[in-house]
Amino acid sequence: MLTIQFLCPLPNGLHARPAWELKEQCSQWQSEITFINHRQNAKADAKSSLALIGTGTLFNDSCSLNISGSDEEQARRVLEEYIQVRFIDSDSVQPTQAELTAHPLPRSLSRLNPDLLYGNVLASGVGVGTLTLLQSDSLDSYRAIPASAQDSTRLEHSLATLAEQLNQQLRERDGESKTILSAHLSLIQDDEFAGNIRRLMTEQHQGLGAAIISNMEQVCAKLSASASDYLRERVSDIRDISEQLLHITWPELKPRNNLVLEKPTILVAED
Repeated sequence: MLTIQFLCPLPNGLHARPAWELKEQCSQWQSEITFINHRQNAKADAKSSLALIGTGTLFNDSCSLNISGSDEEQARRVLEEYIQVRFIDSDSVQPTQAELTAHPLPRSLSRLNPDLLYGNVLASGVGVGTLTLLQSDSLDSYRAIPASAQDSTRLEHSLATLAEQLNQQLRERDGESKTILSAHLSLIQDDEFAGNIRRLMTEQHQGLGAAIISNMEQVCAKLSASASDYLRERVSDIRDISEQLLHITWPELKPRNNLVLEKPTILVAED
């Protein structure tokens, strides 16, 4: 067995995009390759992007790749060069939060002792409108669908359909959106993503809908527990992929967006 020791160079940690690229680099070798995060004492199959994300790896974490197999020598040389030179290029630069300037409140407001929530400015100026809350869709109707003998077939069909849709979008996009779609495609084609859904169906006797949701909740729980803001924000990616899978499997249950904006509105979206 050969080992590559390194410190994680990714400013945003090991999220979907660099995990996908590392998985692609490792998958071309026959040798077994294990990713280890020594801070977390976490191990993962380096040929599974979902498993890599689940290690909760952050910038500067002590990590290693253990390589064992017939082509381990060549794999070590190529992967070591990738880790040292090109791995950092798979991540975007950490977005810097604009420093909040302390502006005093008007006296009429300050005497109320309000709790203030500061945000980042997206555009200068003042927006005026009716405050409207857009709540996320409930998945209870999917969770309640009983298990059936067709669930495994439905899962394979839905995964293939979603992959086809993402591939179609990839052909039509470029730049940053294409990179994000590639990472999403890698996640649904990951053996661990579909494999965990199958395990939940066979071992816990969950229906397909409940298994997709349970898998989503498990992955999101790992990301939510991360110390990295960026990794916690990737929860929405996993939710998005899982909800698309549910909508493809049961299109008749897909909620309709009945919100029609007829006047100036400040929309607050609940994720």
